[in-house]
Amino acid sequence: MRFVFVSTVAFALVAQDALAAAPNMKPGMWEITAKMEMPSMPGGMAPQVVKQCLTQKDTENPQKVAQGGQNCQISNYRQNGDTVSWDMACQGTEEMTGSGTITFAGETYTGTTRMSMKAGGQTHTMTMLYSGKRVGDCK
Repeated sequence: MRFVFVSTVAFALVAQDALAAAPNMKPGMWEITAKMEMPSMPGGMAPQVVKQCLTQKDTENPQKVAQGGQNCQISNYRQNGDTVSWDMACQGTEEMTGSGTITFAGETYTGTTRMSMKAGGQTHTMTMLYSGKRVGDCK
């Protein structure tokens, strides 16, 4: 499940199309919260929180942050104003497919990713709800 959280946090900063303007996201120290909901896990997991420093260059081209060696490919990336959406497919021990959206608002963002994963001969679905907020300057 750590793989799921790490890949979701990475995709909270999805790659932008080279021709699109950068989403409205201010550089600095960001606190990212992810909450997983999974029908096969009543009550879900406790929210996971990470902090990450994002430079001006990162906010202009978040693909550098999203790479992270997650064995995932992003396709069908779209940006409409400050909302981005994408599809993804991840290979490895926990193969997954899914799609997500994020809406940026300068010093905050919210997003959702819906994924399907095959494990133990069964298909599991999960939804990741995440939010980010700028908490100050990088040190």
